[in-house]
Parts: sequence; C-alpha cells; structure tokens
Amino acid sequence: MPLEDYLTPGEQIRFQSRGGVHFGKSRYHVIITDRRILLYARRGLWAQNDEVVTQKTDDLHGVKYSEQGIIEKRGIITLEGKTRMDLWGPAIEIKTIYQQMMAFM
Repeated sequence: MPLEDYLTPGEQIRFQSRGGVHFGKSRYHVIITDRRILLYARRGLWAQNDEVVTQKTDDLHGVKYSEQGIIEKRGIITLEGKTRMDLWGPAIEIKTIYQQMMAFM
C-alpha cells in the first residue's frame, strides 16, 4: 500500500526524511504533513506490510533536540504530545526534522 493511502483528504506532505530514523527498536522514514508527523516503514521480504505511527502536530507541546557522540554524532529529538516520541539517527537528519517541527511550535 503506498504512503498516500495513509494521508487524510487534503493533507499535504511538507517534508520527508532521506534516510531512516529509529523509534524504539525499529527504523522508519519520517514524513511531516500540515497536520501530522508520520513514521512509515515497509516490512517483510516476501509479503510486504506497512507499519505507520502517527502524532497530530496540534497535540505537540514540546520539541527537544540533543546530540551525542564525538566522531559519529547521533541526533535525538523528543516530541512531547499525548504520547512521547524519542527519535534518533544521524545528527544532520535529526536536526533537519527538528527544524521542520519548529514551524508547528
């Protein structure tokens, strides 16, 4: 099933991550729309299944960015809303997501 099947009518994509970021023990692509942040992944070798995690941007009340590491910097973004989402990955990718999320704060 393509990503567009998970968008609501009239919802517009504003940003898509280039690579994957980690949420929990899984890796996802981050899609930011005018209404939500979506974590999207296709799983499986033979039978492809989609996995989607969403959070409404209206529900966000805090965004925090930090970095760890010296040689290979890891960026960490914490999204505080109805639920807490801790995303991590390459610092450059996570910093870009942070900058995009600041438009909603």
